[in-house]
Amino acid sequence: MTKRPSGSRRDFLSTAAVLVAAGSRVPPQRAAGSAPQAESDHRQDESLTTVTVTEAAKIHALPLPPNAPAELVAALPAQIAAVKAVRAVPRPIDLQPAIVFDPRLPGVPYPSQANRVVLHPGRTVPLPSKDEDIAFAPVIQLARWIRSRQLTSRRLTEIYLDRIKRIDGKLLSWITVAEDLARRQADRADQQIKAGRYRGSLHGIPYGITDLFDTAGRATTWGAAPYRDRVPDHDSAVVKQLTAAGAVLLGKLATGALANGATWFGGQCRNPWNVDEPAGGSSTGSGSATAAGLCAFSIGTDSLGSILNPAERCGVVGLRATFGRVPTAGAMPLTPSLDRIGPLTRSVEDAALVLAAIHGPDPTSATSIDMGFSYEAAIDLRRIVVGVAPSWFQQVGFGPGASVPTSAAHHGALEALRGLGVRVVDVELPNRPYFALINNLMVEAAAVFEELALSGRDRELPEDNATAWPQSWRQIRFLSAVDYLQFERLRRQIMIDFGRIFERVDLLFGPTYGSFELLMAMNFTGHPGLGLRAGFVETPTRGLGSVPIDPAGPKHRVTQNVAFHGRLYEEGKMLAVARALEAKLGVAAARPPLD
Repeated sequence: MTKRPSGSRRDFLSTAAVLVAAGSRVPPQRAAGSAPQAESDHRQDESLTTVTVTEAAKIHALPLPPNAPAELVAALPAQIAAVKAVRAVPRPIDLQPAIVFDPRLPGVPYPSQANRVVLHPGRTVPLPSKDEDIAFAPVIQLARWIRSRQLTSRRLTEIYLDRIKRIDGKLLSWITVAEDLARRQADRADQQIKAGRYRGSLHGIPYGITDLFDTAGRATTWGAAPYRDRVPDHDSAVVKQLTAAGAVLLGKLATGALANGATWFGGQCRNPWNVDEPAGGSSTGSGSATAAGLCAFSIGTDSLGSILNPAERCGVVGLRATFGRVPTAGAMPLTPSLDRIGPLTRSVEDAALVLAAIHGPDPTSATSIDMGFSYEAAIDLRRIVVGVAPSWFQQVGFGPGASVPTSAAHHGALEALRGLGVRVVDVELPNRPYFALINNLMVEAAAVFEELALSGRDRELPEDNATAWPQSWRQIRFLSAVDYLQFERLRRQIMIDFGRIFERVDLLFGPTYGSFELLMAMNFTGHPGLGLRAGFVETPTRGLGSVPIDPAGPKHRVTQNVAFHGRLYEEGKMLAVARALEAKLGVAAARPPLD
């Protein structure tokens, strides 16, 4: 088992300009069982004045009548004591809140599906002589060679382990490489095939998983220095599912510290298409390693574009499943009403195979929903209605001042989609303050990582991340509980809005960052999304956003992605349309210039 080294830069959320530095340090958390109103705390409460209350009310845009400040000075100490009493209660970090998010709208039927995957027939390809060609083959093809015993899992595993040793020093996409475990699992997979016990399409296929998922007896660091020595006792639910499917775990992939950005405690994960720029975040290692042919597929997590962003940056397929479809047990908790899991792959149908293996009910999770998963490649495209907005094909990025014009690849993908025979119709998003929803994410993350922030250990995060999570955790403390619930009510209104949109269309389509509002909304409504490569563009080196660091700098050929967003639980339909588009575009097989 080997670990990898260091570097640092801005994180995704600060690049998106949605986090603002605020607030001063919160007092450290008291030990469990201590008095909720220590003498020093009492002195702090006594320092409340009408001026304090009047100034604080401005933060909440709260008008106060003349007598209110004095009344609040008398009443607030009891509320402060209650907050401190709750902080003193020991809580496991994965304790789920009593408020549970369900993406389904009341009164709307969501029929369950038979678990079924019917792939496109494809063509039979002989086993290549070059290891590189084997490494970049899609999972579907690798599975055929392994099942027919033209290729052993052990040989395939050694190909990937060798590539990791030769190439990953440029990328820093792996935090931990579990060579011993991978070889053991590969040998077992080969033995089972010889004995006639073939488990399915992932049998013997080597993969990587972002280092947010527990692996028994092996470090799960969450990409953050405060947790670099954390070793769980049990495998996460997804690791168990993939082990049951016969897949081979190569190790743990880089995640931006605490699922934010591209920088972990060992450095910044790089884009294989241009190693001078980050690979996107926060499932950064999953995007980078998959694009570089350092694994057959990978698993990432997504709370605010953290699968679609590295897929966009590295030019791979990223599938963010419907909220609740894939079990989160044993994954780092961050935002209980947003956390989602999905595969990053080099072909669309590979993503279908992986989702078929990892979806399913989780009896330990309050948010798990079992709907079944059905995928059939031979879909009648003439019956599919796809919604687009002209504005989505003008600029790509995080909003005004952080965007660049769309590329020929984006427009070519739209024309190719029309050429498939689907019906493309115009849609318009309702005028809502979508950016306000970021506060819901901050509330949840601040609650989960309260101990880290109150203890001051958040200073151990990478420099770029330390200006993101900790500052947002301090800032969000100034949001009132009433306003938080109003943001949740806005979320429900947006869910209703999109419910109406999806009554008219099967899918929404555009450049991944053609509308940051759309990307934001789909995170908070729980709808599934899928990004895939549309083509290429020449651009100077970028940061985590779309804008070049130096517009006059040398240009590099990098990928451009487009994205579909679909109805709840209809990933199968979305995958079938995306597979047809991928075939028509014919750009998925191009490899980054690493070998």
